[in-house]
Amino acid sequence: MEENKDYKNTLLMPQTDFSMKANLVEKQKQYQEKWEKQNLYEKLLKRNSNNKPFILHDGPPYANGDIHVGHALNKILKDIIVRFRTMQGYFSPYVPGWDTHGLPIEHKMLLEAKKLAKDFSIIELRKEAEKYALSQVKRQTEQFKQLSLLCNFKEKYITLDKNMETYQLKLFQKMVKEGLIYRDLKPVYWSPSSQSALAEAEVEYSEHVSPAIIVAFKLASSNKYLSDKDYVLIWTTTPWTLIANAAVAISPKFKYTIIKYENKKYVCCSSLISKLVEDAKLENYEIINEINGKDLLNLTYFSPINKNICPIVEGHHVTDDNGTGMVHIAPLFGEDDFIIGNKYNLNKIMHINDDGTINDKGLEYKGLFYDDANPKIGQYLQSINQLISFKRLKHQYPHDWRTHLPIMYRATPQWFVSLKPIKDKLKNALLNVKTYNDWSKKRLALMLDNRDTWCISRQRKWGVPIIVFYDKDKKPIFNDEIFDHVISLVEKFGTNIWYEKTADELLPNKYKNKGYVKELDIMDVWFDSGSTSLSVKPGNIEAPFDLYLEGSDQYRGWFNSSLINSVAWRNKSPFKSLLSHGFVLDGKGNKMSKSKGNVIAPLDIVNKYGSDILRLWVANSEYTSDVSIDDKIILQNIEIYRKIRNTIKFMLGALNDYEHQEIKLTSIHSLMNERINNLESNLLDFYEEYKFLNIIKEINNFIIDFSGYYISITKDILYLNKANDFERKQIQYIFYKLILVLLKALAPILPTTSEEIYEHFTCKNKLSSVHMLSFLEKNQKSNQEELKWKEFFILKDEIYRLIEEKIKLQEIKRQNEALVYIKTNSNFIKSLDLVKLLMVAKVEFANETKVIKLPNSYKCLRCWNHFEPDEFDQELEICKRCKEVINDKLK
Repeated sequence: MEENKDYKNTLLMPQTDFSMKANLVEKQKQYQEKWEKQNLYEKLLKRNSNNKPFILHDGPPYANGDIHVGHALNKILKDIIVRFRTMQGYFSPYVPGWDTHGLPIEHKMLLEAKKLAKDFSIIELRKEAEKYALSQVKRQTEQFKQLSLLCNFKEKYITLDKNMETYQLKLFQKMVKEGLIYRDLKPVYWSPSSQSALAEAEVEYSEHVSPAIIVAFKLASSNKYLSDKDYVLIWTTTPWTLIANAAVAISPKFKYTIIKYENKKYVCCSSLISKLVEDAKLENYEIINEINGKDLLNLTYFSPINKNICPIVEGHHVTDDNGTGMVHIAPLFGEDDFIIGNKYNLNKIMHINDDGTINDKGLEYKGLFYDDANPKIGQYLQSINQLISFKRLKHQYPHDWRTHLPIMYRATPQWFVSLKPIKDKLKNALLNVKTYNDWSKKRLALMLDNRDTWCISRQRKWGVPIIVFYDKDKKPIFNDEIFDHVISLVEKFGTNIWYEKTADELLPNKYKNKGYVKELDIMDVWFDSGSTSLSVKPGNIEAPFDLYLEGSDQYRGWFNSSLINSVAWRNKSPFKSLLSHGFVLDGKGNKMSKSKGNVIAPLDIVNKYGSDILRLWVANSEYTSDVSIDDKIILQNIEIYRKIRNTIKFMLGALNDYEHQEIKLTSIHSLMNERINNLESNLLDFYEEYKFLNIIKEINNFIIDFSGYYISITKDILYLNKANDFERKQIQYIFYKLILVLLKALAPILPTTSEEIYEHFTCKNKLSSVHMLSFLEKNQKSNQEELKWKEFFILKDEIYRLIEEKIKLQEIKRQNEALVYIKTNSNFIKSLDLVKLLMVAKVEFANETKVIKLPNSYKCLRCWNHFEPDEFDQELEICKRCKEVINDKLK
């Protein structure tokens, strides 16, 4: 090419300093500093302070260890919501919180100190646990900051704060007044490894192998069907509870069969005989008789371990789907057993210590850990020929969710909240709560329906004390004057005062020296976190709050305890709406665990790719179910990010000489305007419904389509037409409008990237931050242009298919050298500039639709399009359009 025919300098190429390389790790630090320096969060709050509030109340994570990917999912979801509500103009302060009491903190502190609880006095232990909890809050704060959260971590709540403890104790006092608090001996989940009672929410089910045995109990009395030489058969997976056996329960509704085997008679539920024969490998047995269940009542038997004579009684819980249809009852080791024990005034034997070892009542098994007694009990039963069957049963069994060790049902004196008196209030409070699917409300309602009591006492030292005194007869004293006095002390000094002072020092003067003693149990940590809606007042706004958003395990945890406590306090739900997310699994859908080596740390992703990529993964996940994460999934999100970034970079470059103003749009630009208006409305709808996955899908699909077609056809106009060309201005108008919509839609999800885009975006009245922009707006949805253009896109797809065929046949090299013949009767199609819209050399209307190479064509050295001789200046080797633009520039 000759020197004077180099036309590069005549092109209007895109120009922008917005880099293709994201470099998010570095940039997020820069923008974080910028936001802190300009007090962005405080500025936004001040701007919106007189507006309608929207408060998302943070469910407190446990102050223990590094944040995990579940924390990141939770906090980022909350942050997206707080950011978009703030941009909408709502006054939306966000106060992060931490749960700081309970066994795991106490346990971790002891572990790090390499000491045992007995090495500390109560006060020393509490002070060390507090110190540890606060160090963990500080540590997690620094880690949460790296997720680019819009809040001020100086304003936070921690459950060990004396103000929060005071409110919690005022709630306890109110519950006492309402008659909801009582102390009772009841079977509760008991964890020997934690030496404490557990709430349902602290129990997890894991696979466990238990011994499943069938035992013959020799009768001690007789009737017309059975003699005192015969046996009844029971089945159990907890042989250690046989030490406390006090009865056998049967169902009067069932039929029972008497069989003879090796000259002994045994009784078993008729429908379970075949199962018995299989499990016990009985051969040559004989069926003697079938009797009704009621015929067994009032018989007695010798309990084989404790040697007591015990009755056969009716059991409401007996089933015929497993075992023998005859259930061994140990009244202090099961809920149904306890009910039956009280009903028939059975012997109640507690042979298990708090740590799971067997006490004096356990006879020769004393000192053994309860589980270690199983084989010895089995050996003894075999030695006296009363062990009929032994198998190992693999099943789901309750475990302590902190220590991951098996637990038991064990009756101990505990403090309870009775839910029966407030059941109707709880149901009514839930009626007005908005959920974003039907099952959320049903799940919470069902859990409350099935719950009559809440065990709130724990046998630990690190927590909020149950501030009750006992008189000299060991009866609890419920006295408002005493409660008020103790609560006022807590308000001044915190709950350590309960342990620092004697009972008399804590009591008002007139109650001193009466022999009162104080309760030493603490409250369940769910009571702590469930009370936060009383004391946490973001921006001085009191509950009910607009939204609670936590993991799906919180239906039995924080959602549950918060609702109970709030209804007891204010007769209302603490949340107006409720949202939940699932757990985070690895890429194969497996639970993450260190032993499997499949744990993904959120800060590893942040340090490698930047927080925007982790935030994009969160938004691009169907979070209402369990979500997966691995390197492959992160890389898929990076691809989406790149597509968005590169498209916006191109548009920013095309706007380098643009000053925005309203303009009348024509042709394809009018269609794009309609699509952008509809996009904005759809994105707003998805935000309002918290469907962030749909937002990413919608943006990604729009950008793929927009860059794949519209940007492709407009490059020719942008680069090659005159700077002030009307069609060029229309394209720039569309780019400007789309960038603005994308900025608003992406700012809550990709704060760093959006801030960077905004810095390179030229607009009038520019604000100090992208987050100061007003949010997406609802447009009148329209498909008028879409319907009008439908036939063009059908035609375009057909033409492109024909062109592709010609390229494959090597009849043409490129699309822009095609001559297209179109058969159509459409006036609309005929009115269009089809050469531009199809990016071809020439279009003619004919009797058939076909594609050939434009004959005798010339390629323009400036635009690279192909032209017939009359459209081309052969001397300059450019087309007439390009020649006109160049001449205009030379004037």
